[in-house]
Formats: sequence, C-alpha cells, structure tokens
Amino acid sequence: MERVVGHIKKGAGLVDAFERGSVPLPSKRVRSLPVPHGPGSVHLLYTDLEPDDLLAVSCELQLSAAAPPVILFTASMNDKDQGGIFAKKLAMSTAALGAEFAEQLLVVAGKGLPEPPQPFGSSRGVEQAAERALTRAAETGLQLEVLILAPGRGNMEALLAALKARPEWPTVAKRTRVRMYTGSFNIRGSTEKDIAAISEMAQADGNPLQDIAHFIWTRNDESPELRDLPSIAPRLSAELETHNPYFQAAWTIFGLEFNKHLVMPNHRKLWAEGYSRETLPQEEKEVFDAAEACFNAGDVRSYCKAIAEHESLLAKVVKYKRSTLSHLATDTLDGPLCDCLVFLSAYAEQHTPALLTFEKTGIWSVDFNKGFTGIVKEGQLCPA
Repeated sequence: MERVVGHIKKGAGLVDAFERGSVPLPSKRVRSLPVPHGPGSVHLLYTDLEPDDLLAVSCELQLSAAAPPVILFTASMNDKDQGGIFAKKLAMSTAALGAEFAEQLLVVAGKGLPEPPQPFGSSRGVEQAAERALTRAAETGLQLEVLILAPGRGNMEALLAALKARPEWPTVAKRTRVRMYTGSFNIRGSTEKDIAAISEMAQADGNPLQDIAHFIWTRNDESPELRDLPSIAPRLSAELETHNPYFQAAWTIFGLEFNKHLVMPNHRKLWAEGYSRETLPQEEKEVFDAAEACFNAGDVRSYCKAIAEHESLLAKVVKYKRSTLSHLATDTLDGPLCDCLVFLSAYAEQHTPALLTFEKTGIWSVDFNKGFTGIVKEGQLCPA
C-alpha cells in the first residue's frame, strides 16, 4: 500500500496507482433495481474522506444506492490534508470503494484554501457535481440524497447556486432529502451563506433537515457502545483484514500519520489534569524520554507502545487519548463514530423505526461561535 501512496503522490491516476503497486481493487458494486428495501436513491456525497466518512458511505451505498454516487471531496491542503495525508486519503478511499470511487471523484478546496494538487483538483468540481447528480436523478426519477459530511468552506453556497442554474432542479428539488453531520468542526468550517444554502436545499421537498450530532447520543456517557468506532465494532480490524485487507492496510498507514499529532510528546493536552511531564516520577520520566526519542526518530509505533504498555504512565495521559495510543501501538483501527451516525440513523429509520425518537422538532438554529446546532420555535432557517 505504501507503493500505491507513492504513485499517487507522483500524480498517477488512482486505478493506475493500484495497478502499479500490484494491489487489487474490490469488486465493482453490482446494482439491481429496485434495491432490497425500496426504490433506491441517487447520492450526492460531500465529504472530507476520513475513515468514518468511508464507512458511512460504504454502508449507505450498500443500503440504498441505485446509481453511481457523485463524490465531492473537500480538501484542506493547508491543514488536515497537508503532507502525505491527501494521497493516503485517496488510497484509502479507493481501497474501500474501488474503481467507481476513482471514476466519480471530484476534488475541490474551499474559499481561501489552496487548490488541491493536480491531476486531482477540479476548478469546476462543484458545478460538475450538480450536473451529475441532477442528470442521474432526472433520468431515473429517483430521490436525490444529499449527505453533508464535511465543513461547508463556501462549497455549499456554490453547490446551491450550481443546482439552481440547472433546468432539472425545480423538479428534482421536490424529491431531494438533505442529511448532515453537524459536529463542531463541520459547523465552524461553514459560512453563514453555506448554512443558508443548506437550509434552502433542505426546504425544497417540504421535509425537515436531518441534523445529526454525536454528543446527543453520548452525553454523560449514556450510550458507551456509541462512543467511537471500536466501541460499536470491536472486531472492525479483524473483519476488514479478512474481507478487505487493503482497505485495512491503507487505513492503518493513514491513521499513523493522521493521529500522531494528537499524541505527540509536546502536545499541550497530552496529560490528564494534575499531571505534566515535569511531575513524572524519575522511572516514568526515563520511560517517557526514551519513548520520545523513538517519536523524534520517526518511530511512532514504538513511542506509543512504550507508553501504552506502562500502566502507571498511561494512567497519567488524558483519558480520551489513551485509546489512540493503544491503537497506534498495536496497528488496530481507531476513529470517531461521527459521520457513521448519518447512515445508522437511516438504517434505523428503515429497519427499526419504532426505536427512533426525536428530541425536538422546530426551526434549525446554528451557533457559529460554539459550533453547535439546535432547534428553536421561531427562526429564519429550515424546519429540522
């Protein structure tokens, strides 16, 4: 998989990179209409291609996709996608979704962000996404599902404008459903015009926006099984190693680079309250110093392993970073549940609707300062 990533970094096409690296792609998805649980949908997927996105997308397409999805990847080349992360995301996504991902991928940045590297960036990516989605929905007569799994970055404003510029929109709009993961990162990365655009899109079919956030499910640790991906799928690594080992391998090397900054030795939030590097007992300080030398030499696994296997030292690390250390130490998969909740909600709606309850209904509201969404009795946005 490292060879595949290397070819992508040099500008090879995604399928070509896998062929050059002698890594097989998963079988092409076979679709039949109607899908097992209904007529199916056309999907427009707005994503930053992190592991929870890929699991959500894979499951969503298996559940209800009646046509190839439109995939709009927003890349942040000055932040989360810099270094080797961009290429590793593309390798991981192709390993998960196959040649269809490469065929349907459109890569954009966002207002004020550096353009994605060539040959992947598209100056008309948003317009192409709108054209493809509306053409497929119009030709099939199916519902258009818009899944928003990433910060808006000005792209949602542009997407609505592109949709409204197409002749198919007035008709397709009436059968367009919008579902959105509204974690703080996504909200803070959206503009007021993005939110207004999402609101307008969501109102087009007369149904409420589906606003899904993680903290509603896990506040006060009421549902520990929904805490993160390992909590809900403890055998995830083993299952992927059996059924798609190349996705598992790509996720592992992505996770190592993506998560190492969360546990680096000088991270200001590494230690639990009341502890710091300076207060460590001498024996623990020596273990940590030796581990840090491994990190500085580029051996992140050994750094994590040394801390994770030292019980009293690990206990001094802030609680929410301990699992990251342990997973990096053992090459097992870790990640937030976040975007998977968008799929899980749809699955429950289809298979066990009696289990679903809605805490509030009303008018959608957004607090950009706190990065939170909510429901109010009166407001300017859409029903939610």
